Amino acid sequence: MPELPEVETIVRSLRPHILGRKVSEIKVLLPKIIHTEGLGSTEDLIGQTITNIFRWGKNIVLEFSPNWYVRIHLKMTGQLLVSLPEEPIPKHTHVIFSLDGGKIEVRYRDIRQFGYIHIMTAGEWKKWRDGNFVGPDPLEISLPSFLARLAGKRGKIKSVLLNQAFLRGLGNIYVDEILHQAKIHPESSADHLSTEEATTLYQKMQQVLQAAIWHQGSSVSDYVDSSGKQGEYQYYHQVYGRANLPCRQCGTRIERIRVSGRSTCFCPKCQRRR
Repeated sequence: MPELPEVETIVRSLRPHILGRKVSEIKVLLPKIIHTEGLGSTEDLIGQTITNIFRWGKNIVLEFSPNWYVRIHLKMTGQLLVSLPEEPIPKHTHVIFSLDGGKIEVRYRDIRQFGYIHIMTAGEWKKWRDGNFVGPDPLEISLPSFLARLAGKRGKIKSVLLNQAFLRGLGNIYVDEILHQAKIHPESSADHLSTEEATTLYQKMQQVLQAAIWHQGSSVSDYVDSSGKQGEYQYYHQVYGRANLPCRQCGTRIERIRVSGRSTCFCPKCQRRR
């Protein structure tokens, strides 16, 4: 599943192509991808101008002036690709947004069909956003706020970091990488971390996420940006996906365990359990 750096990369790569453009047509080739539990439908977006695009956790959000929002969750294999109308339509393309009279298209492609596009009024968006009980963004939270949220938090630190109610947007790849950089065992109790360890964890979280965004995310499965380009951060992974390989820092064999049902890679020497 694309995580924070991948979703941020997609948003940044889409922004120059779609901002200020007007929706002229929406072709829905697989109806189940479109969610319209509330008042909205694809017809409501025709003629509307895209005024903003931003990331909310692992969601891509399009804002239309003055009253519509589209929330897109890519799940496991979803992709948003900017294309010219004359370009061949790839297999597994399920929704096509035609912009500015067909000058450009944004195509939603999803092999496993787990992702979705949710059309919402402004009121529905605000209700969903405020009632979804998700935590702050890892790149926006301050160190004092992070320490305060972590204080007294029980459970294994990996499970805590994966909990979207604690922080929104982190996933398996980057939690493994952050914990390795911070030299914290994934099964360490969150409430047993010292202030120094928690501070290091915060700092490494910022560094890993920013580095991953700089390298356009990690393409370990189907992830590409809006131009179809793969990311490169997978070449810099220290532990994720490297079970039984030597640690890049100390040479010790990377181990893989399960933490709260999630496959977890770590270095038993760099990340000693205390």
